[in-house]
Amino acid sequence: MAIYRHYRNREELLFAVGEAAFSAWLRRVEAINESEDVDWLRQAGQAYIEFALDDPARFDACFVMQTRVERLYPADFEAGLSPVISIVTRRIAAAQAQGNLAAGNPLELALFYWAQLHGLALLHRSGRFAMQRDAFLALASRSFDQILKSLKAGGYAPENRT
Repeated sequence: MAIYRHYRNREELLFAVGEAAFSAWLRRVEAINESEDVDWLRQAGQAYIEFALDDPARFDACFVMQTRVERLYPADFEAGLSPVISIVTRRIAAAQAQGNLAAGNPLELALFYWAQLHGLALLHRSGRFAMQRDAFLALASRSFDQILKSLKAGGYAPENRT
């Protein structure tokens, strides 16, 4: 009951946990020091997987639990309420402008990338990969390459469907 000296109820506690977790995630993303946009996206993918492995409680507070801090697609993301998705979307748009990624809605491409990373993270954490951390990180690295390759200019883009 001591926790309720600081928080009125469970919802307020979860909100505080969510805010702290998203701040920790944002700090990881802001620490990526890479000027080339596609390489930055790759490092952001690595940071996401490492966040899931190294800080699972905060990862869950960001991407699994409902804390009332999480953002909802599409309105919250379009309004720029998710700092990390906003950064990722800007990086994708910049890579598209340079001809390094295929045309398409940068927000939708960011969500596609995020969904792929999230699936890998959750499958690993739920015990679906019978491999040690280093082997999983190597698999994840190859996955980033494949995901980004699918987004490369001249690769698959929804408007290129036949």
